[in-house]
Amino acid sequence: MMAIEIKIENRSRDAPKRRIGFDTIGSIAVIDADGKDAQDAAREIMKTHKNILTVLSKGGPVKGRYRKRKYTYVMGKKSYLTIHKENGASFLLDLRKVYFSPRLAFERKRIVDISKDRENVVVMFSGIGPFAIEIAKKNKNSVVVGMEMNREGHRYALKNRKLNKTLNFLPLLGDAGRPPGKYIGFADRILMPLPMDSERFLEAAFKIAGERCIIHYYAFVEDGGKEALEKIRKLCRKNRRRFKLIGIREVRPYSALISEIVIDFSISTIGKKRSP
Repeated sequence: MMAIEIKIENRSRDAPKRRIGFDTIGSIAVIDADGKDAQDAAREIMKTHKNILTVLSKGGPVKGRYRKRKYTYVMGKKSYLTIHKENGASFLLDLRKVYFSPRLAFERKRIVDISKDRENVVVMFSGIGPFAIEIAKKNKNSVVVGMEMNREGHRYALKNRKLNKTLNFLPLLGDAGRPPGKYIGFADRILMPLPMDSERFLEAAFKIAGERCIIHYYAFVEDGGKEALEKIRKLCRKNRRRFKLIGIREVRPYSALISEIVIDFSISTIGKKRSP
């Protein structure tokens, strides 16, 4: 879900209105404001959105190896725990302990729609399980493995597996850069939703990939993805893999100059016959 904007009146009668965006995560609204602006925004949100029970403000950027963010309580029930519903799935999470972005709902739906039943899927950096669970719910005969090194993220993934009755989703606690031996050559489809650092894990993804595999590679870029694409091509040559570009699309603007993109591409082992 993209940020929703609202208008907030200032103290001065003649002052222009301000637009303050917010995201909804379950029953929690998250705003990017502080002070009186935050109080005014929270009051307006709770008045017009009856499903919102808590308003928090961002206490800084997402950072650290677990991509966590600090939040400041503004109004309503003082809670950081919620259940977020998206694309027919439900996700329990504590915003202080795990990463989750409702702005990726469309992208998750896009991946679910192009995924196929009976695929072996690996979601690297799977967090609380949104990509993995939505894929597993649609494709009952697929095996969907999620790799996550944040213990809290893994704990919530296990809870969400049970909540969504997706027994074909297998959450693994561990470093996606060091996949267990049983998953070498396993995957028909790989997701790499770590845009700030996915490049570092490409070698591991190639190890996980089967003889033919589709990879969804996410990155923050300033050049539309040209440099990232060349690095992928170079790695394919190094690993004796055929490369085929499926497409590049912008997932969302990140700043004035930087966008998050996804490169969809397939690789296959050189020397192996392709399936018709």
